[in-house]
Amino acid sequence: MKTKLFWMFLTFIFCSTVFLPISIAQDYTTWGLPEGAVARLGKGIITDIAYSPDGSLLAVGSSIGIYLYDTGTGEERALLTGHTDWVESVSFSSDGLTLASGSRDSTVRLWDVASQKEKATLTGHTGGVLSVSFSPDGATLASGSSDGTVRLWDVASQKEKATLTGHTGWVNSVSFSSDGATLASGSGDTVRLWDVASQKEKATLIRHMNGVLSVSFSPDGKTLASGSEDTVRLWDVASGAEKATLTGHTGVVRGVSFSPDGLTLASRSADNTVRLWDVASQKEKATLTGHTDWVLSVSFSPDGLTVVSRSSDKTVRLWDVASQKEKATLIGHTDLVHSVSFSLDGLTLASGSSDDTVRLWNVASQKEKATLTGHTDWVLSVRFSPDGLTLASGSRDKTVRLWDVASQKEKATLTGHTDSVSRVRFSPDGSTLASGSSNGTVRLWDVASQTEKATLTGHTGPVNSVSFSPDGLTLASGSWDGTVLLWNIAPQELSRFAADVNGDGTVNIQDLVTVTAAFGKTGETPADVNSDGQVNIQDLVAVAASFGEMAAGAPSAANLSTETVQHWLSAAKQLKLTDATSQRGIHFLEQLLLVLPPKETALLANYPNPFNPETWIPYQLAVPADVTLRIHGIDGSLVRTLSLGHKVVGTYQTRNRAAYWDGRNALGEPVASGIYFYTLTAGDFTATRKMLIRK
Repeated sequence: MKTKLFWMFLTFIFCSTVFLPISIAQDYTTWGLPEGAVARLGKGIITDIAYSPDGSLLAVGSSIGIYLYDTGTGEERALLTGHTDWVESVSFSSDGLTLASGSRDSTVRLWDVASQKEKATLTGHTGGVLSVSFSPDGATLASGSSDGTVRLWDVASQKEKATLTGHTGWVNSVSFSSDGATLASGSGDTVRLWDVASQKEKATLIRHMNGVLSVSFSPDGKTLASGSEDTVRLWDVASGAEKATLTGHTGVVRGVSFSPDGLTLASRSADNTVRLWDVASQKEKATLTGHTDWVLSVSFSPDGLTVVSRSSDKTVRLWDVASQKEKATLIGHTDLVHSVSFSLDGLTLASGSSDDTVRLWNVASQKEKATLTGHTDWVLSVRFSPDGLTLASGSRDKTVRLWDVASQKEKATLTGHTDSVSRVRFSPDGSTLASGSSNGTVRLWDVASQTEKATLTGHTGPVNSVSFSPDGLTLASGSWDGTVLLWNIAPQELSRFAADVNGDGTVNIQDLVTVTAAFGKTGETPADVNSDGQVNIQDLVAVAASFGEMAAGAPSAANLSTETVQHWLSAAKQLKLTDATSQRGIHFLEQLLLVLPPKETALLANYPNPFNPETWIPYQLAVPADVTLRIHGIDGSLVRTLSLGHKVVGTYQTRNRAAYWDGRNALGEPVASGIYFYTLTAGDFTATRKMLIRK
């Protein structure tokens, strides 16, 4: 039975996962690494992981049971047992109060997260349960099984609502659409879309004959591309209908990738070619030929104007997307190219090879700028720093080298690893470099001083991936030993006494309020947390960054309003604070805003406005309600209806919570420039605002 190799995908998890601030009560050393890692994820064989909606808990499914971890401290909260075979899937409800688990024992179990007790055992499947997923409103649970069925369960009554049949193989994945109206299930070579209300199949989305090797969504999420055998297929995500079958390749299509604007699709094949497809017309734009062996990777430059392909033929080729012509064959390497990386401005490409060199290429002129020599064995990984001034390379010679991109000179050789360096990655602010090695260690380096900060030990096999969380406070490392380790890499900038403004022994909401009351004061005062001589928004952000274990939604937050916290956030963001402490504090305020109950239901201004082609429409609910958004033209005609489903009390302002409109009508056609009106209906509440599309 399939075991989910989740450690291979943790880098994607970091794109959407919340990491809560670390308690200041912990006595961390300079780099906060007691016993090496914040958490070793689970015991036994790990099969699945899921974060709670607020990011405070991590559920780990395993061959033993379900482990619950506190993501702030890394401590194990509980081991949930009851299944009699491996737990294959775990999923939190949208309110974070319930955890669902699916097991090889053919059951689904619901767990009360607060008490960590089992609420119900859902029986009916005759095969192992491989996937579970809650609907966005938390009212329905879907489960997919090796018995070939999908079952829908009413969470409140804990009864089965429907058995969805049609798949002829194991159902490995189930997922609800954002509005909860559609369920997708994946099995073998097919994906089926189901209407949740009628419990009927809407469409068989994918039916390749011999397996799907690659899938990719367009940037707007409306189109899905899939590669299999010698074909590429395009699918309309909303309707589930196949839009086109793109034929032309004479070998297996191993990868598909959309351009940043979504207008062009690139596909790579075992026939040694790259093909470019016009997404709108669904026609082939060009066949890019020249490689004499398999194309190993294909990707677009940040501006979408250039495609780079890497092949087993030892070459890197640049292709002009507009003319569909080869711009250059980057010849120079004399052996296999292992890694390529664009600088963030897209002007420079770096490549690392088994010929022991790193080469820098000018993307505009397609000329080699420099050959960086110094490594004495294969260069396995290259990566630009966020500011583009430094390039890092990792090699089988056990070293990491830093290169000055402008002068093309080596800045430093970082030694300490005792085996091959397989991965290098910069932190989001560029101050720290992480390197993973075949000996199972990860090392952290200070980029400015070019010195080692820490050696992270714990893996028992080669480290094949390293990834920073977006706030730079946590590092994940994945290894062939079957584990992911999470590491706390944040220095403790503030003492607990400085952040505990009111001196009650805990950093909490009351300290935020105390700082706010002292805004503008100068001279010595406990509210001047950063000791710069004035009490201001930076002190408030510093306190928020140092929160302890108290939850944002605790009773002590009851005297705060969403307006107050929103004002704090706006003021903090205007300062453009980029240090790790400030970013952690701003992130906490954002999470605090999400859990404070609004005093009244309101429709807020869309952003951006004017816009082209998409916008987000925020709102807040003082009471639970079924929410619908209707968009009308200036002549009063109905353009689009967005049924958002049943929503709980809360603030829906961020891009992953607010209503989203892609500037298209009910037929999927782009609407014309002009003024439009949007009306929100939530129970008895109705409000209308206007917005402007400018093309």
